[in-house]
Order: sequence, then C-alpha cells, then structure tokens
Amino acid sequence: MNIRIWTLRVLLGLVVVCGILVGVLLLNFDPNDFKSQIIKSVRDNTGRDLVISGDIGLEFFPYLSVSISDLELGNSQGFSGPFLTLSGAHLKTRLLPLLSSRLDVVAIDIEGLSLFLSRDESGRGNWMDLATPPSDDASAPEKPVLARDKRVPFLAGLIVDGLQISDARIVWDDRRSGENFEVAGIRLDVSDFAFGVPFVVDTYARAKRGEITAELDFSAKATLDLDRLGVEDLTMKAILSGDSLPGSPETISLSADFFSTDGRIDNGRMQGLGLDVGFSAQASNGTDITGVLDVARFNPKDAFTRLGLPFPNFTDPSALEEAAFSCTLTKGMDGFAASNLKLVIDDQALEGRVTVHGRTNPQVDLDLHLNTLNLDRYRMHSDSGVGQASSGSSEENIDLPVTMMRKLNLNATLAVDFLTVYNLRVSDARIRLTAKDGLFDMQEIESGLYGGQLKGEGSLEVRGQTPRYTWSHLVSGLQIGPLLRDLHGQESLSGSMQSSAAIDTSGWSTMDLRRNLKGKVDFKVSDGAISGVNVSQLLRDGIRKVKGLSPGPQESPRTVFSVLSASGSISNGVETTPDLYLFAPRFRVTGNGQTDLVREVLDFKLLIELTGSQGQFDEGSLGLNSVPVRISGPVREPTISPDMEAVLRALGLRGGQAVQDVLQGVGSGLNKGVEGLKNLFK
Repeated sequence: MNIRIWTLRVLLGLVVVCGILVGVLLLNFDPNDFKSQIIKSVRDNTGRDLVISGDIGLEFFPYLSVSISDLELGNSQGFSGPFLTLSGAHLKTRLLPLLSSRLDVVAIDIEGLSLFLSRDESGRGNWMDLATPPSDDASAPEKPVLARDKRVPFLAGLIVDGLQISDARIVWDDRRSGENFEVAGIRLDVSDFAFGVPFVVDTYARAKRGEITAELDFSAKATLDLDRLGVEDLTMKAILSGDSLPGSPETISLSADFFSTDGRIDNGRMQGLGLDVGFSAQASNGTDITGVLDVARFNPKDAFTRLGLPFPNFTDPSALEEAAFSCTLTKGMDGFAASNLKLVIDDQALEGRVTVHGRTNPQVDLDLHLNTLNLDRYRMHSDSGVGQASSGSSEENIDLPVTMMRKLNLNATLAVDFLTVYNLRVSDARIRLTAKDGLFDMQEIESGLYGGQLKGEGSLEVRGQTPRYTWSHLVSGLQIGPLLRDLHGQESLSGSMQSSAAIDTSGWSTMDLRRNLKGKVDFKVSDGAISGVNVSQLLRDGIRKVKGLSPGPQESPRTVFSVLSASGSISNGVETTPDLYLFAPRFRVTGNGQTDLVREVLDFKLLIELTGSQGQFDEGSLGLNSVPVRISGPVREPTISPDMEAVLRALGLRGGQAVQDVLQGVGSGLNKGVEGLKNLFK
C-alpha cells in the first residue's frame, strides 16, 4: 500500500517537473533565434537564398504546433525572381504518438503557395539543380520514391486528419518556345490520410493560357502505399471559356473507375469538344503494361470550329468530316508497341502495327496498310497544281532535318490498295523503306499503274556533307492515254509504254539536283497515236496541193504510229539522246539532240522520211524523200523549224509557198507530239 502511494507521488512529481520544464521552454525558447541557421542550411544544401520575413511560431499545447509566414526561396542561377513564395504554413500534431515514432498530424494548412517554373533558351529548367541525380545503372528497375526513402519506418506511421492548401498558384514560363501560362486559385482538401487507408481528395484550380481560361474540379478516393498510389472514382471536369471559343463555355470531363501508378486503369473516359475517348490498361508479364485506346467516331471539322481554330481550306469541302482511332498499346522496359491499330479518316482506313525498341537509339518498325487514299481531297485551294509551270531559273532550297535523320533507325512497310494523287490512280502500291545511320533506302517500290506495272527503288543518303539521291525503275504495259487524261484532262498521246531509268544526283537545292544529275533513261511507246493532228493527212494534202489537186478525204485528227522510242544519257544535268525514233504508216522520224535540264532548253535535229510501215503516199513524194526539222528553245515552248532550203533544193525550187504551208502543218503536228511527251514528266 505504501509502495502504491509512493509510486503515485513519484508520477505526480514527474508531471509537475515536466510542466515546469515546458513552462520554462515556452518562456525562454524562441524558434526565431534559429532563422539564421535555417537559412544557412538551405544555402549550403541548395545554393539558393531563403528569406523568412515573418515569424516562426511554436506551441506545445494542446498540440505541438509549428507555423511560418512570408517565406521566399531564391531562383536557380541565370533565372530572375523567386522560385517559390509562401504566405503562411501551419502544422499541428499530437505529442504522445511522437514518443513511439509515429507522426499523427491534426492539420496541415498551407496558404498562398506560389511556384514559378521556368526554362531558358537552352532548355535548362530552374528546378533541375534541386532534382536527385539519376542512377548510373539505367537498366536497373527504379524503385518507388517512398520505397527508397530512409525515413520509411517513420513515414509509414504518418496520419493526417486534414490537409488544406488554399490560394496556391503555378506559373510556367518557357523562353525556349515562348509558351507561358498560369494555374491559380488552387485549392486542395485531403481528409483522414494514412498509409494504406482510403482518403478523400478534392481539388479546385483556375488556369489561363492565352485567351482561354479554365476552371478545374477534381475529386477522388485515393489510397497511398509505400510502393503505389491507387485512385477510385476519379472525376475531373474542366470548364473552358474565352472569346476565341465560339461555343464558350466548353466542358471537358475525365473519369476512371480505378487508376494506379503500377499501370492499371479501369474504364477511363474523356469527353468533350465532340470527342469520346475510352482507355484502359493493366500490368502484364511483370513490368509490361497492356492497354486499349478507343477514340469513337467524331467530326474533326466540328472540333476545329468549337476550338475557334481555322479549318484547312481543302479542295473537297466534305474532307475530314469523320475520323476514328483505336489500338492496343503495350509498354515494356525496352519500348512500346501499338498493335491492332486502326485509323479511319472519312472513307479511308489505315490498319497495322507500330513498334519501338530500345531507349538510346530506338528501332522503329512500321507495318501499315491503307485500303484507299485520295490525297486530292486534302489538297489546299492555294496549291498551284500541276498545270502551272514553274520558272526555269527558280531555285528552292531543300531543308532536311539531317541530325534527326542520321539518328533514325527505321524499318517500314506501307501498302495501299488504291491511291489517288493529282488525279493519277495507282493500285496495289507497296513500299519498303529502311533508315539507318543516315541512309534511307527504299528497297522495294511496286504498284499497278494504268494497266501496267511499276517496279523501282531509291535512296537518300545524308551521311556526308551533301545529300545524295538515287532512283531506278522499270515500267511495263503503261497506257499513256488514260494517264494523261487524268493528269492534264486530255489524251495528247496514247499507246502502251515501257520505260527504265537509273539516275543519281546530290545537292541542297533543286538547282543543285539538276546540275549534278547523271544516269541513263529510255522509253518505248507501241501502237500509239498523237491526238489533235493528223501529220499523214497534212503531208498527203500538201503533196496534192503542189500537184494542183484538191485535198483528200478528211481523216481522224490523230497521227497513228507503231513505235515511238528514245534513250538518253545524262551528265551534269544535260541529257543526250542519240536515237529518237517514230514509225508511222506513211512516214518515219529519226533524230538526236540534247536537253539542258539546268537551263531548261533543248536542241534536237529530226529527219522526217516520207516512207513508213505502209510505204509511200499514193500521190507520190514529188521527189522529196525527207524533211529535216530542228526543234530548239525553251523546253516548255520549243520552236520547230523545218529546213526550207534543203526542201526547196530537193524540189528544184518548185512550189515554195505550198511546201512551206505543208511543213508548218507538219511542225504543228510534231509540236503536239512533243507536248504529249512533255506532259508525262510535268
């Protein structure tokens, strides 16, 4: 009994002593005396200046209470203004749990927190000197931050009855891109927080970027463990307003049944501006994450209008009125893949797979298939079109992203069932492209082309100081007439063509490419015709006119031939043709000459012989067996000049004016034939 009384007295004495000690501390301890030590510690550890203009408060009853006001943290070297300012912060925690290494917080109140983030012209951020240096072992899996923290045993017992952040803001200033915005009025309320126990989060903020302002509301039930964060019933709503939004205000919502930092997303959904996007993901095979992304059909034109953005002025006013996208995404330690990919634009569908392997020098693999692609629908009204001739002296620089191209490691296959470009129709097109160490190699180019086939290959090399290009092809069975009709609206030339080429060049401008062009080309057109003129009829009626006869029967305005062919070699931008040949029923044409592709001028000498596959004209030839003709001048408007002196000498000076009339008509016919050939290469 005496022992109990003695024990009780001892305990009461200890309480009294503790009370006296607390009283002495409260009367004699002033935390503001430690400001200079706190400021020095911050400078030693961060290299930044800390200014505490307000008081530091400390209370022990009824809770351990610490408060601070008017705090400012300086910026990184090279940046002006503060990095962080704080109007006030107040922490209240229970005393007894501290004795057992547990932090039981009654309340955390933070008011007027402002964070000023900036990036300079070189891309350096003003927060980077505060970040933890990356691990030397990039391949090692990174542990969660809390799992690496040495204070985990203490943090694991953390309990917070309430956390409230009010009137906070974040300011972003990017000097590199010129972009800046501000998120202000941030309010965060967290209640009943403890590790491993669900707690409620409620957030509000106002953001402004340019003329657009947004009010953001966020609410969820979250659970924070040492190695993951899980969020249930996530709901976020953004109300956008501004004069630049025709339908202001616009509402965008984001929701998910469940989200966690280990990669799991259940029933995620984003809606707004006419879009409805669904997404989900889950962990698989340890570190891999597999997910599904589905963008429901929407009207891009409507989205542009609602955002107040100018819609492209396509030649087809109904272009880009429907789009949809879906794919399965897989992300692993060494890259990611998008499989079952499907992109629909209007009535065109792209399907395939995209894979990226590696981090430092990623290998990109593409395997894509298009059912149809009509590029003409998406040409801009400002496009000059193929019919407009460019100046022969014009020079356009070719700006290539060489640094990026040298780093690209690509293996791509693209197949298109039906392709339309500048009214040209291509079927069953297939291209295989590889890129590595600055060499872009199109190893396989195949397509059906107007009843014929095209097979080719090409390359672009940017390894050296000057880009180098190569191209070669074989064309067989190509029907020129329908091609020219689609390309230029008329069949100035028809027939079945076969062609080949093997050329290469180099340079940084279009003029360089012409100047350095070299290689070989050839073509042959069989069973064809030059439309719009009948050279045989002109020659026949000219002979009849010299003989004093009336013109013969009218024939179709077409010059039929069995063969039209030529070959050429190119050196330093000058193409030399030694063997131009045209074989018609009543005449033939042979010739040679040069075309200067740099100056865009040509000079050809032709010989029209009045004997063809069906012999001579029934009217005879008047002793004239051939007509020399010269074609020279600008490639787009050449001058065709028959050698009148040679003709008149052969005729013995008879019928000069009549012969001139005939030869002018023949020249007109040849001009139409040349025009048809030129149209192939415009």
